[in-house]
Amino acid sequence: MAQRLRAALNFAIGAGMLALAIWVLRRWAAHVSVDDLMAELAQIAPTNVLLAILFSFASFVALFGYEYYACQFIGRPITWVRAGIISFITQSIAHAVGFAIFVGATVRYKLYSSIGLNLFEVAKIQVFFTVTFGLGCLVLGGGTLLIEPYVLGRATGLDETWWRLLGLSLLAIVAAVLIWGTWFHRPIRVGGQVFVLPSARITLLQIALGVTDLAFVAGALHVLLPADLGLDYFETLGVFVAAITLGLISHVPGSLGVFESAVLVLVDPQPEQTAAVIGALIMFRACYYMLPLLLGATLFGVLEARRWLAAARPASEGRS
Repeated sequence: MAQRLRAALNFAIGAGMLALAIWVLRRWAAHVSVDDLMAELAQIAPTNVLLAILFSFASFVALFGYEYYACQFIGRPITWVRAGIISFITQSIAHAVGFAIFVGATVRYKLYSSIGLNLFEVAKIQVFFTVTFGLGCLVLGGGTLLIEPYVLGRATGLDETWWRLLGLSLLAIVAAVLIWGTWFHRPIRVGGQVFVLPSARITLLQIALGVTDLAFVAGALHVLLPADLGLDYFETLGVFVAAITLGLISHVPGSLGVFESAVLVLVDPQPEQTAAVIGALIMFRACYYMLPLLLGATLFGVLEARRWLAAARPASEGRS
């Protein structure tokens, strides 16, 4: 019953946020035609598109670190190459499909089970991965709210002081995690299984990886947004962290619509800038979601085909 209630709640949240996102997008795009969007896409400089692709893939390199150090942490080390392949396939699919924790865990188990890791070990890798991302969000969210609370203050009408207090609260959570890892670092036994909590050193490593990942993705968005918006990088970073968090909460596949509507509300462009912002968001989705998905799915297919051929070869030799 509890699982059914959680599933129903997740569905309700996702459906509600998707409906809200569609309403926001319709409101903002009411006067934007397809021709306007095509014109704005054509005006994005090729160098900016290339930078967005490079920043997107730089974030995936940080994700390789998530995977590599997660395996080190649970005592099942793998090479950087294998960590990169598993991480890229898993996250390129999970980012675009939605339900990132569940989809990521499923794909990750499929890849790790072939090299001998069991379900519990893969679950620990997934938890390490999720916590690393969460710590990056907390640090960047807290830091940008302290430095640049203006965008959220303008979008919500809430005084900037309250946003700065929220930023301090987020950073305080991270500080509490570090303190716990320094003075209360001890294993926890749950259901016969032992969980070793990360030390402060490992937590600092997770923070560095999480911040690097998100900072590069925000950079990809920043270079695509029109310059006449007047946003500096830290403002874009704050917008990105808030929008991506809402997208993940929604569980909408790839945060489609939810991320875009959140960015539009937070950036609040002038009517004549709206088409350019929507065009930048479409290009961002192509660079960060669709291109990695295409490459990751292709790589996954190649690995599965090789595994199938390797399994079929002994059977055919036995029959001969």
